[in-house]
Amino acid sequence: MKRILTILISAIIALNLQAQEEGDTTRIGLGEKSIVTITENDEGTNVNVKEDFIIVDETDDTVKIKLGNKAISIVEDGGSTHIEIIQKKDFDKHGWKNKPYRFKGHWAGFELGLNNWIDAERNLAGTKPEHQFLDLNTGKSWEWDINFMQFSMPFGKPLGMLTGMGFKANNYWFDGNNNIMKDTATRVIVPKYPPAGVSYAKTKLNTYYLTVPLIFEVQFGANKKGFISFGVIGDLKLWSNTKVKYYTGGSKQKEKVKSDFNLSPLRYHLTVRAGYKFVKVFANYSMVPMFKEGMGPELYPVTVGLTLISFR
Repeated sequence: MKRILTILISAIIALNLQAQEEGDTTRIGLGEKSIVTITENDEGTNVNVKEDFIIVDETDDTVKIKLGNKAISIVEDGGSTHIEIIQKKDFDKHGWKNKPYRFKGHWAGFELGLNNWIDAERNLAGTKPEHQFLDLNTGKSWEWDINFMQFSMPFGKPLGMLTGMGFKANNYWFDGNNNIMKDTATRVIVPKYPPAGVSYAKTKLNTYYLTVPLIFEVQFGANKKGFISFGVIGDLKLWSNTKVKYYTGGSKQKEKVKSDFNLSPLRYHLTVRAGYKFVKVFANYSMVPMFKEGMGPELYPVTVGLTLISFR
């Protein structure tokens, strides 16, 4: 117990917190909010940190420690020591309250996925001869998302809705020896080829969007660690460019062109998401064509990927 008190006193000095004594209870807080509460009486000592997140109960021969949803009991009986794991369902027997379930959806985080396009007949781009120049190297066509804002709205114990905001970057790596450009006369998207005798080492289209989701989610399993969700994600185009790299005369050449490339400025995707514990996957399908009507081939973006880091 002396060690615990020493740590707490050091924290008070370091953080300039306020300590108040009320009978057998000492409260340590910042402003009016209690961070640590220490109660000492004839039955023993209780240390409570941040609204039951950490609890230490000490009596003559027993120390019980609760950390979130985990707890152990250490009992000294004569010359032996017994250690017992306390199950969450037994917290009430020890005078501890189970933390109430609070719906919190799965949106905020860092995602990584693979891109492609499909046409109106649900064929991959490049299947038709007239779309051959839009054939993609899917293994190099990446999407990465930073979903930096989330708001969760519960409907019931396992069900809720969420929204928020994010930033999306897509790169579409062309598989052929071409890029894209606007036709100088019609302004329609057409293929752009390298100079004679030159092969592109890199050729891709980059797009960047601000995203806003509206997703319904159902959670399941122990501690609601599993989920299935579906909804829509709205995209607002920010900017776009093409990049090519090639070699000529023994030197490396790079070209970068900034343009709107007749891309749809507003679009929305259907999204399906699922996960359990640290494994989370998603699939997005755009209901709006990649290019404006009549200004490019009718292609619809699709993405499948993983959530690598969750900000929940």
